[in-house]
Amino acid sequence: MFLSKKMLLTGLTALLCVCSLRAQTPYWQQRVDYTIDVSLNDQQHTLDAFARIIYYNQSPDTLHYIWFHLWPNAYKNDKTALSDQLLENGSTRFYFATQEERGYINRLDFKVNDQHAETADHPNYIDIIRLMLPTPLPPGQKVTITTPFHVKLPEVFSRSGHGGQRYQITQWYPKPAVYDRDGWHPLPYLDQGEFYSNFGTYDVHITLPSNYVVAATGQLMDESEKNWLRSRSGFEWIPERRKEKARSGAIKTVTEKFPPSASTQKTLHFREENVLDFAWFADKRFRVLQDTCRLDNGSIVSLSSYFIPAEAPGWEKSLTMMRQSLLARSRWLGNYPYSTLSIVQGPSGNGGGMEYPSIALIGPNDSEGLLHYTISHEIGHNWFQAIVGSNERSYPWMDEGLNNFYDNRYSTQIGNGKGEVKFGKQQIPLHAISNALVETSASLYRDQPIATPADSFSQVNYNLDAYAKTAMWLEYLQQVMGTAAFDAGMKSYVAQWQFKHPAPADFKEAMEKAAGHSLDSAFSLLHASGPLPYARRKGTQAGFPLSPAFWSRYFKNRPAHTLLLSPAIGMNTYDKLMVGALVTNMGLPMPRFSFLLAPLYATGTSRLAGNGFINYSIYPKQALFYRIDAGVSAAAFSINDFTTPENKKLHFGFHKIVPSLRFTFDEKNARSTRERYIQLKSYFITEQGLRYSRDSVFTGTDTLLVDNYGKRSANRTLLQLKAVWQNFRALYPYKAEFKLEQGTDFVRAAFTGHYFFNYANGGGLNARFFAGKFFYTSSKTFSKQFATDRYHLNMTGANGQEDYTYSDYFAGRNEFDGWASQQIMERDGAFKTRTDMLAEKVGRTDDWLIALNFSTTIPDQVNPLNLLPFRIPLKVFADVGTYAEAWKRNANTDRFLFDAGLQIPLFKEVVNIYLPLIYSRPFKDYIQSTIPKNERLLRRISFSIDFSNFSLRKINRNLGF
Repeated sequence: MFLSKKMLLTGLTALLCVCSLRAQTPYWQQRVDYTIDVSLNDQQHTLDAFARIIYYNQSPDTLHYIWFHLWPNAYKNDKTALSDQLLENGSTRFYFATQEERGYINRLDFKVNDQHAETADHPNYIDIIRLMLPTPLPPGQKVTITTPFHVKLPEVFSRSGHGGQRYQITQWYPKPAVYDRDGWHPLPYLDQGEFYSNFGTYDVHITLPSNYVVAATGQLMDESEKNWLRSRSGFEWIPERRKEKARSGAIKTVTEKFPPSASTQKTLHFREENVLDFAWFADKRFRVLQDTCRLDNGSIVSLSSYFIPAEAPGWEKSLTMMRQSLLARSRWLGNYPYSTLSIVQGPSGNGGGMEYPSIALIGPNDSEGLLHYTISHEIGHNWFQAIVGSNERSYPWMDEGLNNFYDNRYSTQIGNGKGEVKFGKQQIPLHAISNALVETSASLYRDQPIATPADSFSQVNYNLDAYAKTAMWLEYLQQVMGTAAFDAGMKSYVAQWQFKHPAPADFKEAMEKAAGHSLDSAFSLLHASGPLPYARRKGTQAGFPLSPAFWSRYFKNRPAHTLLLSPAIGMNTYDKLMVGALVTNMGLPMPRFSFLLAPLYATGTSRLAGNGFINYSIYPKQALFYRIDAGVSAAAFSINDFTTPENKKLHFGFHKIVPSLRFTFDEKNARSTRERYIQLKSYFITEQGLRYSRDSVFTGTDTLLVDNYGKRSANRTLLQLKAVWQNFRALYPYKAEFKLEQGTDFVRAAFTGHYFFNYANGGGLNARFFAGKFFYTSSKTFSKQFATDRYHLNMTGANGQEDYTYSDYFAGRNEFDGWASQQIMERDGAFKTRTDMLAEKVGRTDDWLIALNFSTTIPDQVNPLNLLPFRIPLKVFADVGTYAEAWKRNANTDRFLFDAGLQIPLFKEVVNIYLPLIYSRPFKDYIQSTIPKNERLLRRISFSIDFSNFSLRKINRNLGF
């Protein structure tokens, strides 16, 4: 559509007028006051409550409705935003939770100024509703909203819930969303991504059994309860154990983790002004320590620490940690404005660490220093976001990042192991490790801009960029401004926006005012990915990767280049023990040009062996491919030996050189767990084998035949194209791989698919599908068939000789008896029953082959290996397949083959041991005809060793960046 000059000018004028009016509109914010009466049923784990909410419309707009958060409904079913995000972040626990384990809020009956009010569901989220006001609410007026409500508390999957009769009651009541200068902010509850709430006064009465200790936001108003809490300074609960007769008649030991609840009830009154939220925690086992802290302005803050002594080592010093942290933050950011400050020992895992106004939940820590660091961090959140109420969901850096900056300052100034992790006898600062990981993520182009909303961050980037990278950026901003101006700006920012809702522009304005000049360049970095400006690193550090002293030096003063040197060992049947070194330059951050070399000396052959690679990575920006890798790998090992009649040992080896290109597709969504790539490889392989000849020697009267034994070498080339599409998602992960290989006289095509079906109680069923086709590039002859034998499709997993790319580790690659001969690799049909002693293995074909493989975990309670003092997992496997020869007219085999049995997966399935128990007729005939009856059990066993199964993602799915 054509726009005239006049229309453009008119539109521009209107836009400027709107912007001008917005700029001139005085700041305003809504206010919400709460009076809540709530009772806890600790047998049903429920709350019954009545809320009286006074909503003050201090905006310039007339309101016709108010969005309400019903965040307990986030735990109602597996279709909530919380459930989806937990799955995306790798946890299936809530998805498979039972109804009993989940929670909800119901029995709501809203009235506005005593008039019944209708509600409307949010179109996408069941934990948000719209309350329709019976009459419009004009500016400067208020309404009183009342409702009863009932909450079923979930088990602790995120922040709120219960673990037995340990309660952490957070985000538990109907709560109006924020309406500010940018409009409404209805937010579904999320685990990754915090809150944005209105300031107001909370007046809360809590009724529960009288032997519960309650820690809550604000001031406890009951003097008798205060006196009782003082008596808990030496309290300790020891779990009671008793013998009980089971239905089976067996005697079992039952442990009572909680004291019985009192038959009497008590009602506690808590009150606080100018807070964003109200949280409370209840447990009958808490010890309570109390003290006071005088701030520099003379204010007295009451300190309380609630913990279970048997579960919380180091907490006896928690009041000292609180006092030091409170004083430091008050001096840096302005005095703490509330009269109470409490910390509560939280459980391990979900919900174990979280801040709320004037109270924080502290998760378990491995050392006293880390406990101190965590206490300081959670106390610091009283400034960001309890006092300065920014939108944590949209701008997580404004609370987590700013707070993390002061964590680093605190640990540096206080020292003595605060905020440090122990490695051997060395202490390494957490922020030094975090900074290295931030730079590594940036070097891999996996980072995201600091200004990214919380729910758009990948899980790893939420921890790296919203926290650590923001702290690094603030260090840079401090350098730009100077420390004095920076500190003045931060104090001014907190003072100006205390109990208000600042946006990023407000923070920038406060810092520019303190700096006295524009900070556009520094603040533009908030919206950019990539490394932050920092001093250019110099030099090279070389060291032993298992040395704590090396890593301590490394993280405290990271160099431009890294060289890691380590002893390396290897072993196989022919080379015997191999010793050597591992040399690599792969440090943090990762260099674009990387190498890893592992030269080894083989004691069994007195030859050099080893492997290694070099690689160069290219990161095209705004392109189809995220990363392009060009590299070369090489390897050389012994693969067989032969002893001549003269008792001379001949060793045969291989070496290979493999240039490769890998194109990894870009995934536009940073939270995606999908990976897609195309890989091209050329294998240049030289193999040694036995050379045998017989000479005739004439001695005048006789002719002697002399056997000659030696080595021969053969070269071959294989071209390989591989396309992979896989998803590492927590629920039903999958992988699809198409591989096309071409060698002399043949082309081999194969498709392999993996799909994992999760079980609700953990574990699952892995299904594998394989389809392969073998082609001769010219007419098929006996000689070609014989020459390409090792490339043919196999129903049974390939043996060492059939590993034609030397990609898997084999203990005895060409052994034909003994335990090493029982090793297989997962390829083609991947059956576990071997028929290596046949000239023509069962299920081998140079045409086509199709197979299905299943492997399922079994519950621990039916695993007979659980009788051992250590845990060994057990699986059941089953394979079924067919191949071309089985469908020929005069085939002497079954059309479909099968086997099934037990599988023991070890070391994250790097090693798998298989015992086939049932199998089809051809396998049965083979076993009965070739293996003595007394050896059949052990010789049926197969095993695989696949180091490609080892992945950092199996340890932590985020380690793959």
